[in-house]
Amino acid sequence: MHFTLRQHTQDFLMHCRQKGHAPGTMAAYKLSLDKFLDYAEPAGVTLAEDVTRTLMRAYVTHLGECLSPGAAHARLRPLKTFFRWLEDDEILEKSPMQRVPMPKLPRKVLPAIDTAEVQQLMDVARSTKHPFRDRAVLAVLFDTGVRVSELCALQLDDVQTGGRIRVQEAKGGRSRVVPVSRAALRHLTRYVNTERPETRLPYLFLSNDETPMNRDSVKQMLERLCRTAGLPVFTPHTFRRGFAVNYLRNSGDVFTLQRILGHTTLEMTNRYAVLQDDDLKDVHRRASPVSALKR
Repeated sequence: MHFTLRQHTQDFLMHCRQKGHAPGTMAAYKLSLDKFLDYAEPAGVTLAEDVTRTLMRAYVTHLGECLSPGAAHARLRPLKTFFRWLEDDEILEKSPMQRVPMPKLPRKVLPAIDTAEVQQLMDVARSTKHPFRDRAVLAVLFDTGVRVSELCALQLDDVQTGGRIRVQEAKGGRSRVVPVSRAALRHLTRYVNTERPETRLPYLFLSNDETPMNRDSVKQMLERLCRTAGLPVFTPHTFRRGFAVNYLRNSGDVFTLQRILGHTTLEMTNRYAVLQDDDLKDVHRRASPVSALKR
């Protein structure tokens, strides 16, 4: 008995849920697989064995005609993972996406907050209803590069001695420990000791109603601070990119950055760490081997 392609996609999604993939990742995987089925089934392709490289090339072309390169790339990545899973499970001998070229992504500089802008937000946060909490949130976002979901999931005992924060509810279920500076720890200590409500809740950052902060409340907090400071509205992800760029500007290496950000591949880290031309010039000036030669 042959399982249909649709049945295999359902098994794959169940496998991903069991591995602890985040809800956002699961939604992206399901959308990608559903859209591919909508393309393949009307063409009479209902079995995994019938998916050919020619079909996949045609699908890549189809996506390129109706989506941006970035959106097409995002739609195809879950398919590569799906067919690799079928290959590993020996349902397919080879993935039909082998040697199928992915859309080329433009190498553009994504928005990233800089140190001066963070300082403006820190200054504005002194006058909010929760100045110690808001400044601590800003400090942790910019000092560690954690995702907003990871920030909201932090608990009191995740702040460890020795300048470390344990990130337990990380993307993909992979926990990690990230370093944190003394300055950021001082902001956290002031918040916990003077402003955080007395409660049995273990979560570090609490909202006005003493419930854990979530991604919406963090975004709203940032929006208020940015508007008050007269700055563009920065999202939590611009802090993550800002951390990555400033880490490299300050002579950090990309391999350590990959571990801190919790990326499984350097390719993902490199998307965050796109430096401006002036940054490259400054790095080259410090690292140039010719500069060390005698005149």
